[in-house]
Amino acid sequence: MPHLPPRQLSPNARLHWAKLRAAKAEAKDELVALLIEQGCVQDPLWERAHLKLTFVAADKRRRDLDNLIAACKPWIDGLVGANGVIVDDAYDRLSIEASYHIGENEQTILEVTHVP
Repeated sequence: MPHLPPRQLSPNARLHWAKLRAAKAEAKDELVALLIEQGCVQDPLWERAHLKLTFVAADKRRRDLDNLIAACKPWIDGLVGANGVIVDDAYDRLSIEASYHIGENEQTILEVTHVP
């Protein structure tokens, strides 16, 4: 993704439920479109996978890693199902790791690998 997770998806955002719902739908649709564009949709879907999230910020502002991960939930949900990569994002199907770096271009890198 060419940006960090949207701020309105942070657990600290406190949005009205309708605005939060719209922001989640938009984020999920953005990920699904990117998966389709990059030819990453799996058929058949993987039963188990590992997700590595890498957050790259263009500034030195401190951010909570747990809030960044929580804000990625719509993207993770976008990995599941017909236009996605995996069958389910339950704890026994998807493992997740995350890291944070300072770089030149703000982005979130989602690397999904199959776990046999």
